[in-house]
Amino acid sequence: MAIPKKNLPAFVRRCWKVAQEANRKQREEEVKRLGFYVGGELQWEQLEIEKRKSRNRPLITINKCKPAVDQIEGDIRLNPPGPKVMPVGGGADADIADIYEGIIRETEHRSDARTAYATAGKYSAAGGYAVIELATEYCNQRTDEQRFRIVSVEDPHSIFFDPAARMANRQDAMWAGRLRMYGSPEEYEAVFGKRRRVLEPRGIQTATGWIADAMGFGGSMADINEWTGSGKGPFYVVEFYLVELEPATSTRYSDHVWRFEDEPGPRGAKRLEGPENTRESHRRKLTKYVVDALEVLDETDWPGSVIPWIPVLGPEVYINGKLHRLSLISNAIDAQRALNYTATTATEVAGMMPRAPFIGAKGQFDDPRWQSANSELWSYLEYNPVHATDGATGASTLLPPPQRNVWESPIQWLLALGTYFSDAIKAVTSIYDPSLGQQAGQQSGRAIEQLRSESNVGNFSYSDNLHRAIGIVYGQIVEIAPHIMDGPQVVTIVRADLSHENIEINRIFGEDGIDRATGKKGKGNNIGSGEYAVRVVVGPNSETRDREATQYLGDFFKAYPQAMQVPGVAAAYLRLLGDGNPKIEQMGDLLAPPTSGDQTPAQLGQQLQQAQAQNQQLHMLVQKMQQALLAKLPEIEARKYIAEINALAGIREAEVKAGIDRAQMDEDRLEHLTGLAHDRGMQAAEHVHAGALQAQQQQQQQQQQEQMQQPESVGVNS
Repeated sequence: MAIPKKNLPAFVRRCWKVAQEANRKQREEEVKRLGFYVGGELQWEQLEIEKRKSRNRPLITINKCKPAVDQIEGDIRLNPPGPKVMPVGGGADADIADIYEGIIRETEHRSDARTAYATAGKYSAAGGYAVIELATEYCNQRTDEQRFRIVSVEDPHSIFFDPAARMANRQDAMWAGRLRMYGSPEEYEAVFGKRRRVLEPRGIQTATGWIADAMGFGGSMADINEWTGSGKGPFYVVEFYLVELEPATSTRYSDHVWRFEDEPGPRGAKRLEGPENTRESHRRKLTKYVVDALEVLDETDWPGSVIPWIPVLGPEVYINGKLHRLSLISNAIDAQRALNYTATTATEVAGMMPRAPFIGAKGQFDDPRWQSANSELWSYLEYNPVHATDGATGASTLLPPPQRNVWESPIQWLLALGTYFSDAIKAVTSIYDPSLGQQAGQQSGRAIEQLRSESNVGNFSYSDNLHRAIGIVYGQIVEIAPHIMDGPQVVTIVRADLSHENIEINRIFGEDGIDRATGKKGKGNNIGSGEYAVRVVVGPNSETRDREATQYLGDFFKAYPQAMQVPGVAAAYLRLLGDGNPKIEQMGDLLAPPTSGDQTPAQLGQQLQQAQAQNQQLHMLVQKMQQALLAKLPEIEARKYIAEINALAGIREAEVKAGIDRAQMDEDRLEHLTGLAHDRGMQAAEHVHAGALQAQQQQQQQQQQEQMQQPESVGVNS
């Protein structure tokens, strides 16, 4: 599509129409899915709503789609993404990579990017289409320094993209726009001023002449009236990004980075000469226009290489060249409608159940007790006999007595059908009861978390698509930062532990590179030098990590309750659970008063009592250790002597090698040890000898008993 510089407003209107026609069917599907996320009457067809309301029939909705989307959004909030910047090539520096990470974290913290990410995840899971915006702004009104801002897009359908783009996040789009509406001339004038053509009485009529002469795009009065409300409002204004490919020459610098000719190199990096250090290429030039129906209201250059609206899309499939984009609840729509019909039908059937429990012929209920048969307990009920006469034969027949109406509506079958459709929704969304915090009574916390993680495997693509879009945002920040932070300045960065720090960047030193303040070689922190790669890392936020640590610590104390007896542990754990609650802090002070600062006599007395109790516990522990030591003493003594002899042998060998003769001293020590060993051996021999004598005596006694019993046995046999 040719770009008519002469009449850009007509080109913008044409792009908007092309995008609307190309995505009309897809937009209708996205709107329907968002309606099912909201629930209520948006899950019903309009004709069905009107028909039921006209007949006073119920219209019941049981929204099973929203919890599945909320699960995706909740996971994004609990596991926010973060940057990881890595130096690439010889000119890059790990310290600069850390600075880039800090700049990205500070941007996310200041912009409340977590809300933007969660909003994008919600729209992507519900409708299949979301957008994250990257913008720049001045730090304050008194400086030219700029900073980044990540913006939440609350209405992604207001942004339209080049339908020819095919990359996963539409990085290859050549144009994109956002449509804004100003309801009245006063509202439009407050933003853009009075002297605008759309506000002039004859501006719209005179515009059609030169619009018709635009390059290939004829303007029409109907289009202009549509964008201006025939001059009375509403007025539509488009923020429009246009990408142009310009031929450019790039040169390699001494820091191994290729730069275009009009792009200044960092201080200290020299431009390399020679044809091998020069190449011809194309550069993506982005320009942002603010356009109404008739004129360009503003024009600025965007320093990045990608349009700063980053789409977050659901799973996409092309069938015969036609795009089909899905969402988490796109396949659950039919089951959700069936569930709503089932619930409504069950309600209608329950409402049609008969409220009169007895059925009989007219005249049988003259007894007044029939009027209170359902509210009072009667021992008997009397009815009047009634005869029915056959009109043809004139025969009279006695009718049966009143009968109780025992008909029951098939509610249980409808409930079973509703359960079937509810299970179908769970199957297509891959969100089951454990992911929604249900059926947790007989399972541990770790088991529930494992079931949730397994359930999320089926819909992992939505969070992964979001992280890919966030990675593009990170990459653009690293690419644009040297352009908007191009001078010596102090920036605030956020470290990985969420601590803030002010750091100097792009410092300029003399030719020798010496910092005059310190007399040492200075660290310039030039963020424009080198090349850096960016990726997204995902993990639980600090609140989630603290909560998990507290849970693990509680499980540890359940398994090892004696750990709570260690001085100060119970108080520290109590303060951890209290999380700053002053009442719980007081309870922790009662267990272990703080030692810092002046203490009252009562606190000192309490500490003394605690110390005495701890000493008593330690005394009991020492006694137990002494008893165990006495039980193991012979084994310990034997090991000690063996170790002594081995050590002596080692010393002897070393002394012989060194030519030192200490034989006499060794003999004395060996004699001493041998004597001890001899005594131990004698004691062991005596113990063995006594055992042998005792065994011999027992054997003799047993033989004597056998000899005494033998004659009696012979006499009996004979």
